[in-house]
Amino acid sequence: MISARKLRHAAALVAFAVFVFSAGIADAANFAGTWAFSGSNGAGEMVAPVCVLRQNGSKIGGSCKGPNGIGSAAGLVNGRAIGLQWHVIATTSRGTSGIVTFKGVWGSDGDIRGTWVHSAAPAVIGPFTAQKL
Repeated sequence: MISARKLRHAAALVAFAVFVFSAGIADAANFAGTWAFSGSNGAGEMVAPVCVLRQNGSKIGGSCKGPNGIGSAAGLVNGRAIGLQWHVIATTSRGTSGIVTFKGVWGSDGDIRGTWVHSAAPAVIGPFTAQKL
């Protein structure tokens, strides 16, 4: 038999879990929209795509177009943090096909700041900033 005390305890735990889960959803940033990324790394490489992103819960997807490449983008959102992979297809002789990975946080100023790396040079990491257009 379940005692009234155990029942109240279980109900309190469920209420707390619902509160915590709801708060997490409310705090999740909405990264949907058009973003201009800009960054460089220690090897003199630059990245400057404009990405059109859509968000469904914690999943993010879309496409990016840079001066030397285009391709799809996909990733995950965790609160105000984003991890995004751009699958680049080179469109010029200066472009390098591969995967550019962005990891950043949406700041209170409205910009995303973090680091990026290209799969062609995985040891070379550089900073980036993204601004919503």
